[in-house]
Amino acid sequence: MRVAVLTDYPVVAFANGPSLATQSLKRHLELRGHEVTIVGPKPGRDVPDVEPGSVLLDSVKFAGHPGVQLPFAWPPRAFKNEQMFDVIHSHAASLLMHWGPMMRAKHDIPCLSTNTVYIPGFAQYTLPQQLYKFGFVRDFWANVPTKAVEASFAKAYSGGDGLIVQCAGLAKYWEDYGLSVPIHVIPRPIDTAIFGVPLGPDPYRSTFSREKRIVSVSRHAREKDIDKLIVAFKQYVLPRHPDASLTLVGDGQEHGELVALAEALGISDRVDFPGEKAHHETRDYYGHASVFAYASMTETYGQVVSEALWCGAPAVALDDKMGVTFQVQDGFDGVLVQPGADELEQLGRTLNQLLAEPERIARMGANAARRARTRVAPQVIYRQYEDAYGSAREHLDRTRREGFMAKALPQWVQMMNRHVVPWTVQQCLLVALGSVRGRAKLDKYAIPTQRIDALPARTETVAQEFAA
Repeated sequence: MRVAVLTDYPVVAFANGPSLATQSLKRHLELRGHEVTIVGPKPGRDVPDVEPGSVLLDSVKFAGHPGVQLPFAWPPRAFKNEQMFDVIHSHAASLLMHWGPMMRAKHDIPCLSTNTVYIPGFAQYTLPQQLYKFGFVRDFWANVPTKAVEASFAKAYSGGDGLIVQCAGLAKYWEDYGLSVPIHVIPRPIDTAIFGVPLGPDPYRSTFSREKRIVSVSRHAREKDIDKLIVAFKQYVLPRHPDASLTLVGDGQEHGELVALAEALGISDRVDFPGEKAHHETRDYYGHASVFAYASMTETYGQVVSEALWCGAPAVALDDKMGVTFQVQDGFDGVLVQPGADELEQLGRTLNQLLAEPERIARMGANAARRARTRVAPQVIYRQYEDAYGSAREHLDRTRREGFMAKALPQWVQMMNRHVVPWTVQQCLLVALGSVRGRAKLDKYAIPTQRIDALPARTETVAQEFAA
């Protein structure tokens, strides 16, 4: 099968779930015998080269988020289907998602999307800091522009043949919205080329007690609420466990502020910021940790939670009723804390209880690793993807109308109104918003210029799994 994979990150220039998931998707589909072509924006000058054969669209740098280029519906050659695709799978959270329905209309190619952004939870974080601090502005943003974005996403998804969501909460969200295409709940798989290998060297500071290590891995962005972890650690954990440590792996536009917060609280000796790490290095941070902590409430899934559980680190996280809640079985392989006015105290109390009970940590960690292998092993997930591709073909066959006529003006007008115009207008608005929000603040760590998840195209570990 010839598969086009749409992504906002055609190379991994800045680590996040969607970019790493896209590269893993490509690698594993190829191991299963499919031909995969990456479709995405032309990357900026400061990132690695895109793999030859990729389909690239002209793009503009988004100043509000490091490593992001916003693609536009150009050049025309990108819409010619020279690769003769059998199916299109969009991992894009940008307006690039319109490329699939356009190709469907022009060339009768089934297409489906993976929803990678929970719009109501994430939208407020696109505001510049100068506006974000005003509650009435956030409320307006949630009730007017956000609704327009939801409608735009729904229109793009409805123009395809299926939607993949990564948790049951998102399936209900889009069903309630009225989306009529088939919805498939498929978690992100774990890449066993990275996480199916023996544990490596201990990466933590030698002064950090082995029994009381709290780790969190994520982009250092406002929507991840990492500051909550730092404050809860200072106020509630250290008074009970002065030998505990908090390690925050990652980088991003809020990195400098988070480092400054730890310094202002006087806990720099107990909080470590090791920076961005290659994907395979995070495996050792999970595996040598006591507990994984997470405070984000904006996740469609939260791949780092899945990775931590796979590596045997029980998770303490806020109960988001979405991606994180879908993964953590409260009391079995982690603990879910109810969000609210006392959430920091509850986070701290939960961490204190676990750090005081190493046997419980060990039991929950074993449960986490065992359960993850039944849920997110690649051989399980990629069969579900292939089933979704087959469902998309069936949906196209059922709903296909007249073929696209190159000289039929009404069809061109419909495509312009439904896809090209909203794509172009909304991308221009995002470019303007990004310029207001300002350049990402990367005070210490630059965007990596190497493939941070660099691995052989085929590894013995993964190849053996699929041969089994």
